[in-house]
Amino acid sequence: MRKLLMLALSLLSLTSCFQKSPNSERYTMFDKIIDHAKPLAMGDDRDVYVFCDPANWKALEPFIRSGIEREVPIVYPEKYFNLVLADVKDAATLTRYKNIVYIGDLQSTAPVSSHMKSILAPDFITRVNSSGGDLFVAKNHSSRDQVVLFLLGKDSLALSKIGAVQADPIFNILLRRLVERQGYYAYQGKVLPASFFEPYPFTIQIPDTYRIYSNDAKGNFLSFLYRARMQNREIPDKYVSIYHEAMPENKVDLNWLLSKRAEIGQKYFEGDEFDPNLIRKEPFRFAEYEGYRLLGAWKNMKHAIGGGFQSFAFWDAKTKTAYIIDNSVYFPAGDKLPVLTELYTISNSLKIK
Repeated sequence: MRKLLMLALSLLSLTSCFQKSPNSERYTMFDKIIDHAKPLAMGDDRDVYVFCDPANWKALEPFIRSGIEREVPIVYPEKYFNLVLADVKDAATLTRYKNIVYIGDLQSTAPVSSHMKSILAPDFITRVNSSGGDLFVAKNHSSRDQVVLFLLGKDSLALSKIGAVQADPIFNILLRRLVERQGYYAYQGKVLPASFFEPYPFTIQIPDTYRIYSNDAKGNFLSFLYRARMQNREIPDKYVSIYHEAMPENKVDLNWLLSKRAEIGQKYFEGDEFDPNLIRKEPFRFAEYEGYRLLGAWKNMKHAIGGGFQSFAFWDAKTKTAYIIDNSVYFPAGDKLPVLTELYTISNSLKIK
């Protein structure tokens, strides 16, 4: 059995620069997102605390809630974030939590709007009066791993208009922070040495807690697996895989990706399969490349198991090579989406030679 043998807004791209000091064996790209001079951040990575007065919330909730609580079907529907509507009376208590959003308008005397006017810089308020509304972002304001967003309108009407426009940017800012956070967690230890990738046409920053799952040089397939030393349903199995093939002209499209990913599942993952009608299929930018993504559930009828996966495909014009970067997770006890976000962060460190 695979479990016993060995085995996602549009997400946004990261600039994957390999930042390593001469004496370091770590991938340090994400180190600066944490301000260690600040106290520890509190709360779950995916909980977003929103402060908004009732009248404004009535107008904005459809945009802000659907924007923040985006849902994707994997094995079951999962949300990127959980919106928690908070009372401004608790602002001091929640000030060190990881994700906070304040929403208000300058004409309102209600508690949240009044609180925002008392703490925001005068130049930002002047800008809002002039423009009609704006979104301000503060990082690590009260704790070391935090993002605080202030959505402020000139009046309630202007706020309702800008709220509809800013729902996507708010989600993207929160998602970027989540991805950076996942990167920081993933790269606290060493990575596999650069010398390991000398035979390959690419490098990728794989934490040394992963081991080789499959290394088929003739088939141009390399896969890494993280698995806890002691089998535990509370700890996921995580896979990062890279496939490449020569392609003189760009023929990468969704049909090519669907076909190749089905082959990979059969050949390397003991008969894993997916239903092409149930997974998410979309254009997607991976690192510097325009390509495609699949996101959804895999299953293995032979072993009666399943999980979540995502596959990214693109064509590198300089080397005339097509790539598939695949992430999969086996985690019966928990959500797959946070794990796939972490695996995306690791995968995005890929650099083609």
